[in-house]
Amino acid sequence: MRVILPTFAKLNLTLRVISKRPDGYHNLVSTFLRIPSGDVLYISPASGNRDEVTANIPLDGENIVAKALRIARTEGFRIPYLNVKIHKSIPPGSGLGAGSGNAAAILKWLGAERVAAKIGADVPFLCSFLNIALVSGIGEHIESVKEHEPHGVIAVPEWQTNTAQAYAELDAMGFGVDTMLARTEMRDIYHANAGRKVGLLPNDFLKVLLKDHPKYNELFRMFERAGADAWGVSGSGSAAFAVLNKPTIFTWPDYVKHVLYF
Repeated sequence: MRVILPTFAKLNLTLRVISKRPDGYHNLVSTFLRIPSGDVLYISPASGNRDEVTANIPLDGENIVAKALRIARTEGFRIPYLNVKIHKSIPPGSGLGAGSGNAAAILKWLGAERVAAKIGADVPFLCSFLNIALVSGIGEHIESVKEHEPHGVIAVPEWQTNTAQAYAELDAMGFGVDTMLARTEMRDIYHANAGRKVGLLPNDFLKVLLKDHPKYNELFRMFERAGADAWGVSGSGSAAFAVLNKPTIFTWPDYVKHVLYF
């Protein structure tokens, strides 16, 4: 028997990095929006005494689905060895958490959601049933937001972002926002969703991204000319997005390789 699981990704509408913790992780405050990813997991029994996890595109290091299965077993879940084929639509390094969505999908299918925080910062939200939430800590604190989800477009450029390197550069630059301010910035999402022009949404990684990729400014100007209510980047990059109040057709520059609508 084969099980087919569609998976989700996330968009960071706002993202503030508050501090670096003694354990090396970072405290953050972010507005998460669930989005479709197009990724699909095909699951069947493994042929041997180990998991077989493969994907249609190369992935560095231990695949996060393999990590989720390994950690779930160490936490006491009795899970047979599985063959998992992952069809990826969103490339890694886009800041959309598609890999985390893959892990969340298999944890939910196995009933092992309680280990989500041990897998990655995006996984607890993607294991929840919320479409939009205020997420804090290292991703483990999730607060429901009573708000209609915004709609818009996501542009994934040809370059990718190494999250660990982006955090290291941000550490060197320093942090400038406290938790209270980061939480109140959430109101900008309400304003944009009400059709009020907000403009650039806060993401601390943008100052790192613009240093190497000034073409983000070109995308932002394009979004503004199209009448978008708000725009920004997701996660540590590389994806840029716009919150739109009407259907809009864009003429994308050559360096935009994937376009998603939410």
